[in-house]
Amino acid sequence: MNITRHPENSVSWIDLGTPDTETTTAFYTALFGWTVAPPDPNGYRLCTLRGQLVAALGPAEDAGAPYWTINITVSDIQATATHFTNLGAQIIVAPTEVGTLGHYAVALDPIGAPLSLWQPGTHTGMQLNHEPGTFAGISLLTDHSEQAAVFYRPALHWNSNPEHTEFRLPDNSIAATSPPPGKPTAQRSLWLVSFASNRPDADAKQARQLGATEVRQESNGDVVLRDPTGALFGPTLHAR
Repeated sequence: MNITRHPENSVSWIDLGTPDTETTTAFYTALFGWTVAPPDPNGYRLCTLRGQLVAALGPAEDAGAPYWTINITVSDIQATATHFTNLGAQIIVAPTEVGTLGHYAVALDPIGAPLSLWQPGTHTGMQLNHEPGTFAGISLLTDHSEQAAVFYRPALHWNSNPEHTEFRLPDNSIAATSPPPGKPTAQRSLWLVSFASNRPDADAKQARQLGATEVRQESNGDVVLRDPTGALFGPTLHAR
């Protein structure tokens, strides 16, 4: 699905900080058919599918296993960062201008899950999703789903069901919750990025052949994997 605009308070971009960009590039290129551009001066590499932006890879900055970061589009990043702080989140990187592309900030929510905020300029985010090899959704790996609901409801207007087992985002996507990420992930909670597929079983098998390891199988049969450098991804969802 081609995208021209991402609703406010929804996921508009994903990127992965990795300790080995060459291995990571080779893995996702082989698995999803991405084209990964040469690095910019900061080592950041844009990933495209059929010429459309889908993600980015860059050098890892945090200790422990690497992880995919979700970026949430907001209209006023300074106000959102202040609101996050008032609700108990930590702002790790204060709102920062990235040329004409936009403004970003990095946060750690009250249950320890990292995420970034993005106020778009010329870069509005993913241009393609819900097609094989592209972003399909997120889920929250945590033992603290009730505490997460208390934060995300006022912070980003994400509603949760009474059991706090899933969130509904402003773009009407559903983000389920499941058990925490476990070692070697340093974060006690983590947002898990899922990718779309028309053949999830075959893609999971190919991922393992390319060096990924299976972490667990969810109740619906989908699998959670770690890529060759340790970043969690999946479960792989059926494309729309």
